[in-house]
Amino acid sequence: MRFRLAWCWLCFAMLVPIAAFSAPGRALPKRFTRAPYSLMSLTIGHPNAGWHVRAKRIKKSKVLAIKVGSDSNTYGHPALVLMLRRSAKEIAKVAPGTRMLVGDLSSKHGGSLPGHRSHQSGRDADVGFYALGPNGKPVTPDKFVSFTTDGKATDGSGLTFDDRRNWLLVQSWVRDDRAGLSHIFVARGLRLRLLGYAAKQPAFQRYVTEVAGLLKQPEDSSPHDDHFHVRVSCPKDQAEICREESK
Repeated sequence: MRFRLAWCWLCFAMLVPIAAFSAPGRALPKRFTRAPYSLMSLTIGHPNAGWHVRAKRIKKSKVLAIKVGSDSNTYGHPALVLMLRRSAKEIAKVAPGTRMLVGDLSSKHGGSLPGHRSHQSGRDADVGFYALGPNGKPVTPDKFVSFTTDGKATDGSGLTFDDRRNWLLVQSWVRDDRAGLSHIFVARGLRLRLLGYAAKQPAFQRYVTEVAGLLKQPEDSSPHDDHFHVRVSCPKDQAEICREESK
C-alpha cells in the first residue's frame, strides 16, 4: 500500500506542471514543467528579480547556527545549502566547537525579501564572521557583528575578527568545485585584511589570487562589514531560466 501511494505521488509530480503551483506571472517554459525538471529544485530569474521552486532548507546543527530572525528565510538551491553545510563541517574539524552563523538565504518560494536587494532566487546567503572573544577563544554570536579594518568589533563587545577561521571559510568555498561559486561580497577593508593575512601564511598562499578575484565590496548596497554574502552560479542545465547577474 505504501509503495502504491509513493508511486502515485511520483507520477503526479511528473505530470502536473509546475505552473499549476506558481503564482500569477511566474510561468515557466514548457519543458521545465515536465520531468526531469518537475522533480528538481529550480532557480529562476535574476538574484534581485527572481524566485525558486522546491528549494532546500538549511537547518541548524552542531556546526551551524541560524541567526535570530532568519528562521523563515533559510531556503536555497541545494548547491548553496550543501556548500554551506560542507564548509561548516570543514571549519569545525580544524577548530572543534566552531559553529557557522547563517543568516538569510531566501524565503520559501523566493521573490522580494525585506532588507535585501537580492536573495530572491535561492542562490544567495549571508554568513556571519567567525569571531574571538575578549579572552581570545572562539565564540558564536547570535547576531552579525560589524568589524573595523583593524579587526575590532564596533559594538563595544570586545570581540575580534578571527583572521584564520574566516580565511579558511572563504578558502573552503573557493575549493568546493561542486557548488559553482560566483561571488563573495565583503567590506573592502576586511577583504584587504583577509588577503594580507593569507599572503603571509605559506599554507594559504596558493589560493590568494583566486580568492582576490571573488572577494569584492558590492557597489550598490551596504559595505558588508558584519557578514559575508556568498552567491553560487546558475546550474548549467538551467541556463535558459536562470540569470547570473542582477538586473
